[in-house]
Amino acid sequence: MRNRIRLLMVMDSLAVGGTETYVLSLLKAFPSLGVMPVYAGGTGVMYEAYSRAGCPIHRVELRAEQLMDPVLQKKAESMLMQIMRSRKIDLVHIHQTPSGLYAAEAARKLGIPVVFTIHGAYYPPEQLQMMKAAGCTFVSVSLPVQAYLDGQGIPSHLIANGIDFEQYRSESSAGLRASLRIPDKEKVVVYASRLAWDKAAVCAMLIRAARMIRLNESLPIHLIIAGSGNQAAAIAELAESVNLECNLPFVHLVGSQMQMRDYYNVGDLVVGTGRVALEAMACGKPVLAIGNHGYFGLVTPSVYDEAWQYYFGDHNSKERPSEQRIGEAINEAFASVDQLEEIGRQGQAWARANFHIQGKALQMKQLYNSLLTKNR
Repeated sequence: MRNRIRLLMVMDSLAVGGTETYVLSLLKAFPSLGVMPVYAGGTGVMYEAYSRAGCPIHRVELRAEQLMDPVLQKKAESMLMQIMRSRKIDLVHIHQTPSGLYAAEAARKLGIPVVFTIHGAYYPPEQLQMMKAAGCTFVSVSLPVQAYLDGQGIPSHLIANGIDFEQYRSESSAGLRASLRIPDKEKVVVYASRLAWDKAAVCAMLIRAARMIRLNESLPIHLIIAGSGNQAAAIAELAESVNLECNLPFVHLVGSQMQMRDYYNVGDLVVGTGRVALEAMACGKPVLAIGNHGYFGLVTPSVYDEAWQYYFGDHNSKERPSEQRIGEAINEAFASVDQLEEIGRQGQAWARANFHIQGKALQMKQLYNSLLTKNR
Protein backbone atom coordinates (compact mmCIF):
# COMPACT_ATOMS: atom_id res chain seq x y z
CA MET A 1 0.00 0.00 0.00
CA ARG A 2 1.43 3.36 -0.91
CA ASN A 3 0.87 6.31 1.35
CA ARG A 4 0.17 9.17 -1.03
CA ILE A 5 -1.45 9.05 -4.44
CA ARG A 6 -0.92 11.97 -6.83
CA LEU A 7 -4.19 12.14 -8.73
CA LEU A 8 -5.14 14.13 -11.84
CA MET A 9 -8.89 14.87 -12.17
CA VAL A 10 -9.88 15.84 -15.72
CA MET A 11 -13.20 17.37 -16.85
CA ASP A 12 -14.58 19.29 -19.83
CA SER A 13 -15.28 22.37 -17.70
CA LEU A 14 -16.11 23.72 -14.24
CA ALA A 15 -19.73 24.58 -15.06
CA VAL A 16 -22.39 24.09 -12.36
CA GLY A 17 -23.65 20.50 -12.61
CA GLY A 18 -24.02 17.24 -10.74
CA THR A 19 -20.74 15.77 -12.00
CA GLU A 20 -18.74 18.89 -11.10
CA THR A 21 -20.36 19.11 -7.63
CA TYR A 22 -19.61 15.44 -6.94
CA VAL A 23 -15.99 15.78 -8.07
CA LEU A 24 -15.58 18.83 -5.80
CA SER A 25 -16.83 16.85 -2.78
CA LEU A 26 -14.36 14.04 -3.63
CA LEU A 27 -11.49 16.53 -3.91
CA LYS A 28 -12.31 17.85 -0.43
CA ALA A 29 -12.51 14.34 1.07
CA PHE A 30 -9.35 12.96 -0.57
CA PRO A 31 -6.43 14.71 1.22
CA SER A 32 -7.31 13.17 4.61
CA LEU A 33 -7.06 9.76 2.89
CA GLY A 34 -3.64 10.52 1.40
CA VAL A 35 -4.89 11.26 -2.11
CA MET A 36 -3.47 14.55 -3.41
CA PRO A 37 -5.64 15.84 -6.27
CA VAL A 38 -4.78 18.20 -9.13
CA TYR A 39 -7.39 19.40 -11.68
CA ALA A 40 -6.90 19.83 -15.43
CA GLY A 41 -9.58 20.93 -17.89
CA GLY A 42 -11.82 23.80 -18.90
CA THR A 43 -12.80 26.53 -16.49
CA GLY A 44 -16.23 27.81 -15.39
CA VAL A 45 -18.20 29.31 -12.52
CA MET A 46 -17.05 26.61 -10.08
CA TYR A 47 -13.39 27.69 -10.49
CA GLU A 48 -13.45 29.61 -7.17
CA ALA A 49 -14.91 26.67 -5.25
CA TYR A 50 -12.26 24.30 -6.61
CA SER A 51 -9.54 26.81 -5.84
CA ARG A 52 -10.84 27.26 -2.26
CA ALA A 53 -10.72 23.49 -1.82
CA GLY A 54 -6.93 23.81 -2.19
CA CYS A 55 -6.85 21.94 -5.49
CA PRO A 56 -4.18 23.13 -7.98
CA ILE A 57 -5.88 23.99 -11.30
CA HIS A 58 -4.37 23.67 -14.77
CA ARG A 59 -6.50 25.26 -17.44
CA VAL A 60 -6.63 23.17 -20.61
CA GLU A 61 -9.31 23.82 -23.26
CA LEU A 62 -11.10 20.46 -23.57
CA ARG A 63 -14.60 21.33 -24.79
CA ALA A 64 -15.84 19.55 -27.91
CA GLU A 65 -16.00 22.67 -30.08
CA GLN A 66 -12.37 23.53 -29.20
CA LEU A 67 -11.19 20.08 -30.20
CA MET A 68 -12.59 19.90 -33.73
CA ASP A 69 -9.22 21.15 -34.97
CA PRO A 70 -6.50 18.39 -35.12
CA VAL A 71 -3.86 21.00 -34.21
CA LEU A 72 -5.75 21.82 -30.99
CA GLN A 73 -6.16 18.09 -30.28
CA LYS A 74 -2.40 17.57 -30.38
CA LYS A 75 -1.86 20.67 -28.26
CA ALA A 76 -4.37 19.50 -25.61
CA GLU A 77 -2.78 16.06 -25.43
CA SER A 78 0.75 17.42 -25.11
CA MET A 79 -0.35 19.90 -22.41
CA LEU A 80 -1.94 17.04 -20.45
CA MET A 81 1.23 14.93 -20.77
CA GLN A 82 3.29 17.88 -19.56
CA ILE A 83 1.04 18.29 -16.48
CA MET A 84 1.21 14.53 -15.75
CA ARG A 85 5.00 14.59 -15.93
CA SER A 86 5.59 17.80 -13.97
CA ARG A 87 3.10 16.85 -11.24
CA LYS A 88 4.44 13.24 -11.15
CA ILE A 89 0.86 11.97 -11.50
CA ASP A 90 0.24 8.35 -10.39
CA LEU A 91 -3.33 8.01 -11.64
CA VAL A 92 -5.78 9.91 -13.90
CA HIS A 93 -9.54 10.07 -13.22
CA ILE A 94 -11.85 11.18 -16.04
CA HIS A 95 -15.62 11.78 -16.17
CA GLN A 96 -16.62 13.01 -19.62
CA THR A 97 -15.84 12.97 -23.27
CA PRO A 98 -14.15 14.60 -25.13
CA SER A 99 -11.85 15.63 -22.24
CA GLY A 100 -11.48 12.00 -21.19
CA LEU A 101 -10.41 10.81 -24.62
CA TYR A 102 -7.37 13.10 -24.69
CA ALA A 103 -6.48 12.54 -21.04
CA ALA A 104 -6.68 8.74 -21.48
CA GLU A 105 -4.47 8.89 -24.56
CA ALA A 106 -1.91 11.11 -22.77
CA ALA A 107 -1.93 8.78 -19.74
CA ARG A 108 -1.56 5.67 -21.91
CA LYS A 109 1.60 7.09 -23.52
CA LEU A 110 3.05 7.63 -20.04
CA GLY A 111 1.91 4.25 -18.66
CA ILE A 112 -0.43 5.87 -16.09
CA PRO A 113 -3.66 4.01 -15.14
CA VAL A 114 -6.98 5.74 -15.89
CA VAL A 115 -10.32 5.52 -14.04
CA PHE A 116 -13.43 6.61 -15.98
CA THR A 117 -16.60 7.33 -13.95
CA ILE A 118 -19.78 6.93 -16.02
CA HIS A 119 -22.47 9.31 -14.70
CA GLY A 120 -25.41 8.21 -16.87
CA ALA A 121 -26.54 6.07 -19.80
CA TYR A 122 -25.99 8.91 -22.29
CA TYR A 123 -22.38 8.18 -23.32
CA PRO A 124 -22.23 7.05 -26.98
CA PRO A 125 -21.35 3.33 -27.22
CA GLU A 126 -18.56 3.92 -29.77
CA GLN A 127 -16.82 6.35 -27.37
CA LEU A 128 -17.14 3.87 -24.50
CA GLN A 129 -15.55 1.16 -26.67
CA MET A 130 -12.70 3.53 -27.52
CA MET A 131 -12.12 4.12 -23.80
CA LYS A 132 -12.26 0.39 -23.10
CA ALA A 133 -9.67 -0.18 -25.84
CA ALA A 134 -7.52 2.56 -24.26
CA GLY A 135 -7.42 0.44 -21.08
CA CYS A 136 -9.64 2.56 -18.80
CA THR A 137 -11.08 1.07 -15.62
CA PHE A 138 -14.79 1.95 -15.46
CA VAL A 139 -16.82 3.11 -12.45
CA SER A 140 -20.67 3.21 -12.53
CA VAL A 141 -22.59 5.62 -10.29
CA SER A 142 -25.79 3.52 -10.30
CA LEU A 143 -27.12 0.02 -10.98
CA PRO A 144 -28.83 1.02 -14.28
CA VAL A 145 -25.55 2.56 -15.48
CA GLN A 146 -23.72 -0.64 -14.55
CA ALA A 147 -26.32 -2.63 -16.53
CA TYR A 148 -25.90 -0.23 -19.49
CA LEU A 149 -22.14 -0.90 -19.50
CA ASP A 150 -22.62 -4.65 -19.00
CA GLY A 151 -24.79 -4.65 -22.12
CA GLN A 152 -21.78 -3.37 -24.05
CA GLY A 153 -19.39 -5.90 -22.62
CA ILE A 154 -17.77 -3.37 -20.28
CA PRO A 155 -17.29 -4.45 -16.65
CA SER A 156 -17.39 -1.70 -14.02
CA HIS A 157 -17.01 -1.03 -10.30
CA LEU A 158 -20.16 0.34 -8.62
CA ILE A 159 -19.37 3.44 -6.52
CA ALA A 160 -22.35 5.73 -5.93
CA ASN A 161 -22.18 9.52 -5.79
CA GLY A 162 -21.30 10.65 -2.29
CA ILE A 163 -22.77 13.68 -0.54
CA ASP A 164 -20.88 16.15 1.63
CA PHE A 165 -23.10 16.39 4.72
CA GLU A 166 -21.27 19.49 5.95
CA GLN A 167 -22.32 21.28 2.78
CA TYR A 168 -25.83 19.79 2.50
CA ARG A 169 -27.64 20.04 5.82
CA SER A 170 -30.89 21.35 7.35
CA GLU A 171 -30.94 25.03 8.25
CA SER A 172 -33.31 27.99 8.33
CA SER A 173 -34.18 29.56 5.00
CA ALA A 174 -36.34 32.42 6.31
CA GLY A 175 -34.11 35.06 4.67
CA LEU A 176 -34.36 33.51 1.21
CA ARG A 177 -38.12 32.99 1.58
CA ALA A 178 -38.51 36.68 2.48
CA SER A 179 -36.35 37.83 -0.44
CA LEU A 180 -38.51 35.78 -2.83
CA ARG A 181 -41.63 37.27 -1.16
CA ILE A 182 -43.18 33.92 -0.40
CA PRO A 183 -45.73 34.13 2.47
CA ASP A 184 -44.92 31.93 5.48
CA LYS A 185 -48.04 29.78 5.21
CA GLU A 186 -47.66 28.95 1.51
CA LYS A 187 -46.00 25.73 0.37
CA VAL A 188 -42.85 25.68 -1.76
CA VAL A 189 -41.87 23.09 -4.37
CA VAL A 190 -38.25 23.25 -5.58
CA TYR A 191 -37.02 21.89 -8.92
CA ALA A 192 -33.27 21.76 -9.52
CA SER A 193 -31.83 20.57 -12.81
CA ARG A 194 -30.09 21.50 -16.03
CA LEU A 195 -32.80 22.95 -18.26
CA ALA A 196 -32.07 20.78 -21.26
CA TRP A 197 -33.40 17.65 -22.95
CA ASP A 198 -35.84 15.51 -20.94
CA LYS A 199 -35.23 17.44 -17.73
CA ALA A 200 -36.51 20.63 -19.39
CA ALA A 201 -39.61 18.72 -20.53
CA VAL A 202 -40.22 17.57 -16.92
CA CYS A 203 -39.78 21.19 -15.78
CA ALA A 204 -42.45 22.37 -18.26
CA MET A 205 -44.87 19.64 -17.01
CA LEU A 206 -44.17 20.71 -13.42
CA ILE A 207 -44.95 24.37 -14.22
CA ARG A 208 -48.23 23.36 -15.89
CA ALA A 209 -49.12 21.07 -12.97
CA ALA A 210 -48.46 23.95 -10.52
CA ARG A 211 -50.65 26.19 -12.70
CA MET A 212 -53.56 23.71 -12.44
CA ILE A 213 -53.12 23.45 -8.66
CA ARG A 214 -53.13 27.26 -8.36
CA LEU A 215 -56.13 27.73 -10.66
CA ASN A 216 -58.12 25.04 -8.82
CA GLU A 217 -57.24 26.83 -5.57
CA SER A 218 -56.59 23.44 -4.01
CA LEU A 219 -53.23 24.51 -2.60
CA PRO A 220 -51.40 27.88 -2.52
CA ILE A 221 -48.03 26.69 -3.80
CA HIS A 222 -44.92 28.43 -5.08
CA LEU A 223 -42.50 26.80 -7.49
CA ILE A 224 -38.77 27.60 -7.47
CA ILE A 225 -36.75 26.49 -10.51
CA ALA A 226 -32.96 26.44 -10.14
CA GLY A 227 -30.86 25.71 -13.19
CA SER A 228 -29.94 26.85 -16.67
CA GLY A 229 -29.41 25.24 -20.05
CA ASN A 230 -30.33 25.49 -23.71
CA GLN A 231 -34.07 25.34 -22.90
CA ALA A 232 -33.92 28.07 -20.23
CA ALA A 233 -35.50 30.72 -22.50
CA ALA A 234 -38.48 28.49 -23.34
CA ILE A 235 -38.97 27.68 -19.64
CA ALA A 236 -38.79 31.41 -18.75
CA GLU A 237 -41.45 32.17 -21.36
CA LEU A 238 -43.75 29.47 -20.00
CA ALA A 239 -43.23 30.64 -16.40
CA GLU A 240 -44.03 34.22 -17.35
CA SER A 241 -47.27 33.29 -19.13
CA VAL A 242 -48.41 31.09 -16.21
CA ASN A 243 -47.63 33.84 -13.68
CA LEU A 244 -49.65 36.31 -15.77
CA GLU A 245 -52.58 33.91 -16.13
CA CYS A 246 -52.71 33.31 -12.37
CA ASN A 247 -52.11 37.02 -11.73
CA LEU A 248 -49.37 36.11 -9.24
CA PRO A 249 -45.59 35.59 -9.55
CA PHE A 250 -45.63 32.12 -7.98
CA VAL A 251 -43.13 30.49 -10.39
CA HIS A 252 -39.68 31.79 -9.42
CA LEU A 253 -36.78 31.25 -11.86
CA VAL A 254 -33.50 31.68 -9.97
CA GLY A 255 -31.02 30.44 -12.60
CA SER A 256 -27.95 28.35 -11.92
CA GLN A 257 -27.05 28.36 -8.21
CA MET A 258 -23.77 27.61 -6.44
CA GLN A 259 -25.48 27.51 -3.01
CA MET A 260 -28.20 24.95 -3.64
CA ARG A 261 -28.48 24.17 0.08
CA ASP A 262 -30.35 27.48 0.64
CA TYR A 263 -32.87 26.58 -2.07
CA TYR A 264 -33.41 22.99 -0.90
CA ASN A 265 -34.03 24.31 2.60
CA VAL A 266 -36.69 26.78 1.47
CA GLY A 267 -38.63 23.90 -0.12
CA ASP A 268 -41.36 21.80 1.49
CA LEU A 269 -40.94 19.29 -1.34
CA VAL A 270 -38.08 18.86 -3.82
CA VAL A 271 -38.71 17.47 -7.29
CA GLY A 272 -35.52 15.98 -8.66
CA THR A 273 -33.47 12.97 -9.58
CA GLY A 274 -30.03 11.43 -9.21
CA ARG A 275 -27.68 13.61 -7.25
CA VAL A 276 -30.30 16.35 -6.64
CA ALA A 277 -32.49 13.78 -4.84
CA LEU A 278 -29.59 12.83 -2.55
CA GLU A 279 -28.60 16.45 -1.83
CA ALA A 280 -32.21 17.34 -0.98
CA MET A 281 -32.51 14.31 1.31
CA ALA A 282 -29.26 15.35 3.03
CA CYS A 283 -31.03 18.65 3.81
CA GLY A 284 -33.93 16.68 5.33
CA LYS A 285 -36.34 17.33 2.46
CA PRO A 286 -38.92 14.91 1.02
CA VAL A 287 -38.28 14.09 -2.64
CA LEU A 288 -40.65 13.50 -5.53
CA ALA A 289 -38.36 11.63 -7.92
CA ILE A 290 -38.71 12.36 -11.64
CA GLY A 291 -35.71 12.23 -13.95
CA ASN A 292 -34.31 11.96 -17.45
CA HIS A 293 -35.72 8.47 -17.80
CA GLY A 294 -39.14 9.12 -16.30
CA TYR A 295 -41.40 9.16 -13.24
CA PHE A 296 -40.55 7.30 -10.01
CA GLY A 297 -42.65 8.97 -7.30
CA LEU A 298 -42.40 10.06 -3.67
CA VAL A 299 -39.30 8.55 -2.02
CA THR A 300 -40.49 6.92 1.22
CA PRO A 301 -38.76 4.27 3.40
CA SER A 302 -40.70 1.41 1.77
CA VAL A 303 -39.20 2.24 -1.66
CA TYR A 304 -35.62 3.28 -0.76
CA ASP A 305 -34.05 0.18 -2.36
CA GLU A 306 -36.15 0.58 -5.48
CA ALA A 307 -35.37 4.32 -5.67
CA TRP A 308 -31.66 3.51 -5.59
CA GLN A 309 -32.11 0.79 -8.25
CA TYR A 310 -33.82 3.34 -10.54
CA TYR A 311 -31.43 6.13 -9.49
CA PHE A 312 -34.51 8.20 -8.62
CA GLY A 313 -35.89 8.11 -12.16
CA ASP A 314 -32.71 9.39 -13.78
CA HIS A 315 -31.42 6.11 -15.19
CA ASN A 316 -34.62 4.01 -15.03
CA SER A 317 -38.27 4.68 -14.15
CA LYS A 318 -41.75 3.28 -13.51
CA GLU A 319 -43.77 5.30 -16.02
CA ARG A 320 -43.70 8.32 -18.33
CA PRO A 321 -44.26 11.56 -16.42
CA SER A 322 -47.26 13.74 -17.26
CA GLU A 323 -48.65 17.04 -16.06
CA GLN A 324 -51.59 15.21 -14.47
CA ARG A 325 -49.44 12.58 -12.71
CA ILE A 326 -47.16 15.26 -11.27
CA GLY A 327 -50.11 17.38 -10.12
CA GLU A 328 -51.73 14.41 -8.37
CA ALA A 329 -48.45 13.50 -6.66
CA ILE A 330 -47.95 17.06 -5.33
CA ASN A 331 -51.52 17.22 -4.00
CA GLU A 332 -51.15 13.79 -2.36
CA ALA A 333 -47.82 14.74 -0.78
CA PHE A 334 -49.23 17.92 0.78
CA ALA A 335 -52.40 16.17 1.99
CA SER A 336 -50.47 15.29 5.18
CA VAL A 337 -47.80 17.88 5.96
CA ASP A 338 -46.69 16.16 9.22
CA GLN A 339 -46.17 12.91 7.36
CA LEU A 340 -44.25 14.75 4.63
CA GLU A 341 -41.87 16.29 7.19
CA GLU A 342 -41.32 12.84 8.73
CA ILE A 343 -40.48 11.44 5.28
CA GLY A 344 -37.87 14.21 5.03
CA ARG A 345 -36.29 13.24 8.37
CA GLN A 346 -36.24 9.54 7.49
CA GLY A 347 -34.67 10.29 4.11
CA GLN A 348 -31.93 12.31 5.73
CA ALA A 349 -30.95 9.38 7.98
CA TRP A 350 -31.00 6.93 5.05
CA ALA A 351 -28.89 9.21 2.81
CA ARG A 352 -26.36 9.74 5.60
CA ALA A 353 -26.07 5.99 6.20
CA ASN A 354 -25.62 5.09 2.52
CA PHE A 355 -24.19 8.03 0.58
CA HIS A 356 -21.69 9.83 2.83
CA ILE A 357 -18.82 11.26 0.78
CA GLN A 358 -16.16 9.90 3.18
CA GLY A 359 -17.27 6.32 2.54
CA LYS A 360 -17.37 6.83 -1.24
CA ALA A 361 -13.96 8.54 -1.26
CA LEU A 362 -12.53 5.59 0.66
CA GLN A 363 -14.02 3.13 -1.87
CA MET A 364 -12.45 5.18 -4.65
CA LYS A 365 -9.06 5.21 -2.93
CA GLN A 366 -9.19 1.42 -2.54
CA LEU A 367 -9.82 1.12 -6.28
CA TYR A 368 -6.91 3.48 -7.00
CA ASN A 369 -4.64 1.40 -4.76
CA SER A 370 -5.56 -1.86 -6.49
CA LEU A 371 -4.84 -0.35 -9.94
CA LEU A 372 -1.51 1.10 -8.82
CA THR A 373 -0.48 -2.24 -7.30
CA LYS A 374 -1.39 -3.99 -10.59
CA ASN A 375 0.40 -1.33 -12.64
CA ARG A 376 3.66 -1.87 -10.80
